[in-house]
Amino acid sequence: MIRKLFIISINVLVLALFWANYKEQQSNSESEKIEQWAKNNQIKVDKSTKAQKFTIDFDEKEWNLLKQKLSLTRFFTSLKDVPSFDFGFDPDYARELVEYWGNKFDWKSQVEYLNSYPQFRISINDTIIHYVYYTTNPTAEKRINILLLDGWPGAFFGFYKAIDFMEKNYKDICFDIVVPSIPGFGYSNPLEKVVDPFDTTLIFDALARFVFGENSQYFVHGEDWGSLISTFLAKLYPERVGGIHITMPPLTSFFDFNSLLYAFAGQFFPNSILTEQEIKFGFKFSLSELASLIIKKTGYFHIQATKPDSIGAGMSDSPFGLLAYVLEKYSFGSFGLNAVGKKDGGLEKFKRDDLLTIITYYWMTNCISSSMRLYRNTFYTLEKGWPRIVLNMKKISAKVPVAVQVFQHEVSFVPFKVLKNKYLNLSMYNLVENGGHFSNFENPEKISNNFIEFINLAL
Repeated sequence: MIRKLFIISINVLVLALFWANYKEQQSNSESEKIEQWAKNNQIKVDKSTKAQKFTIDFDEKEWNLLKQKLSLTRFFTSLKDVPSFDFGFDPDYARELVEYWGNKFDWKSQVEYLNSYPQFRISINDTIIHYVYYTTNPTAEKRINILLLDGWPGAFFGFYKAIDFMEKNYKDICFDIVVPSIPGFGYSNPLEKVVDPFDTTLIFDALARFVFGENSQYFVHGEDWGSLISTFLAKLYPERVGGIHITMPPLTSFFDFNSLLYAFAGQFFPNSILTEQEIKFGFKFSLSELASLIIKKTGYFHIQATKPDSIGAGMSDSPFGLLAYVLEKYSFGSFGLNAVGKKDGGLEKFKRDDLLTIITYYWMTNCISSSMRLYRNTFYTLEKGWPRIVLNMKKISAKVPVAVQVFQHEVSFVPFKVLKNKYLNLSMYNLVENGGHFSNFENPEKISNNFIEFINLAL
């Protein structure tokens, strides 16, 4: 029986490899065609358009309503015979955070913090885009344009510590910084149409041209969905993007001949496809590991990629549900399975006010459903075919330097040997201990230093 299964799996793999190889060759032949399409179809931004200055208001009525809902929370009994966070967010710890949120958390002071940097809103391609625009050390001679991109469930203010660090520690450089909110996230709302990462890429390039200048070069740092959008920017606009720095190389771009071959090899000879440092960090890349990622570690992805509005209905009306669902992602994303067995899921490493600012931001903007739709939109629009499907297979041109900085507890992992075949100018590859998926939230200094080192190398 086992022998039959092995033979079947080999046959399936061989067919998959031939198909993937065919698709990769097809993708390579259309590379120039895609870049030309991007030039012909870039979103035109009217320079006479003025972005509206935007300030976040403290809505006392909504804040009081939130506190009322928190006071009426219906908790449930925790299990005594399973480790904390093994079934999800620990109910007893959730009760503790809910009580703190309703009685001690000062949202008004956090609103003042969120307004620390200038913010704007503009309509691009009939889509409202909210963004931060700030210039550090404006008198410095060296000037660099950068785009900072987050993902779910992150927020624009997750980059504030990095901006502050760059301004104080790199006084010889003037950074023109744009931090946009993905359509459907926060104040990039309301959003009443399907917008996927491909659409977002076109919009963010238009925003960059609007702010920096039509033919200005810019560098991009991306995390989570921001990593995928960064790679799309590099593929579509290699003449304009000076380089990309990402923390989670997207798996969606790696279902090709080489990655399948490496995943198969990793199943039987795991260390043969990894570097010494990757082995030391405990990383794995195999067919079973990919299956584990899909089945055991990222069940939320499947829910949000199929029926985001169903689960969004509960979280849009229950702050307790919103807190438990979102902060469970911060626990797993930051500590992986090491969070299991800890009453707080490791979250006490962070300041409670920082965590609750993220949750309150999603609550006050009522964007949890619209932000989760990004997952569904991604698969929904793949049905449109070209150029989306081909773009996923397209390699990043040698014209665009790429830096990858992966933290030890990142949710997904793609090894260096696979990356170098996809990013033809992979100029930096760095593995970092004591960190996870929400890299700027946890390690703004390490991210900033590595990003700036990469930019200086690329210039």
